Amino acid sequence: MGDPMYDTDLAAAQNPATPPARLADIAARRGDLHPLILGHPACYPQLREWIFQVNPSARAAMSAAPAMPPAAAPSPRRGRGGLCALLGCGGLALLGVVIVGIVFVGGLLIGPSTQDQSTSDRPTSEGTTARDDSLAAFDAERSKYDELYAQIESNPVAPLVADVVRFQRVETNIADPGLTDASVAQYANEARSIRETLEQRIADAATRRTNVSGSVTEAIVDEAGQGFIDIAWDADTQCATSRRADEGRVTIGCVSDEPLAVHLAPESQLGGDLAMREVVLHELTHLYMRADSDAHGSELGTAALLVEQGHFQGNSESFADCYALTYLDLWTLTFDGREYGYGYICTPEERQLVREWAAEVHAPMPQ
Repeated sequence: MGDPMYDTDLAAAQNPATPPARLADIAARRGDLHPLILGHPACYPQLREWIFQVNPSARAAMSAAPAMPPAAAPSPRRGRGGLCALLGCGGLALLGVVIVGIVFVGGLLIGPSTQDQSTSDRPTSEGTTARDDSLAAFDAERSKYDELYAQIESNPVAPLVADVVRFQRVETNIADPGLTDASVAQYANEARSIRETLEQRIADAATRRTNVSGSVTEAIVDEAGQGFIDIAWDADTQCATSRRADEGRVTIGCVSDEPLAVHLAPESQLGGDLAMREVVLHELTHLYMRADSDAHGSELGTAALLVEQGHFQGNSESFADCYALTYLDLWTLTFDGREYGYGYICTPEERQLVREWAAEVHAPMPQ
């Protein structure tokens, strides 16, 4: 069995490589982790001040959380750019081997202040104000962004590739009439940055849709992500250690957000053909679930809602197993004499729910 109690929020708060957006999302949901977040090298000033405002006790508790040195983010070998709870930890067990998915977010960021950033409303040479120019620039960027998104909308990880949560935050915040001109300009620049990043990711993905390694696992990832999801066989260095390592469990897979990637142990360590397919499909499910969540904004994604309703034993890991089992049309998690997954074989009714969900999020699913 795997480690269903693995706390990915805690692991992310303790990981020096966790990006600021992930820290902000955790801070919005996990007040108990505020002291750790405050000591994180990626905790930026606005986030720190926000935590102090909503959780004054965190300032006193901050000293109890040791600061961490900066660390480089994971780098898949092919270099593609791209909640535990309902969205899952990405865990999958194999007779003492556990896959731990590092779940990611593109969530809450604290925007520019509406105070102490005063700029004048003097007209430009065309007779419009600087604020008007910034809003016009944002509208132009939004149109370009929408056109780019339309090109990848059918990709199951499109919301992650396009950073829709961040763009929607910018879109909401820039409409605030209380913002200073400087803040409006900053948001317009942020929109341009998001659009430029998306444009580059689309261009890069077009050159990365071939199975360079010729492997089974890369073929599945390439089919699923169409160049937007990377794969690297470096689980030993990029994936967290299982909390049940004392039982002989080793981590053989996880996922990351920057770049968007699946990290696996070498295929020779994953077992036979069906075992390899089960492992990579399970991990891909967590990327699809995260994209599903981002696409729904503040609402629960469809997969998370199904889990919350009690399907799949109320366990997102069982949901990920069910996606793999449904995709492969299998009724067992035992391959080559070894047991994979969380031990639950989903029902025909649950498999139909998975098929409907896959169609909704454009995840691959054989007919």
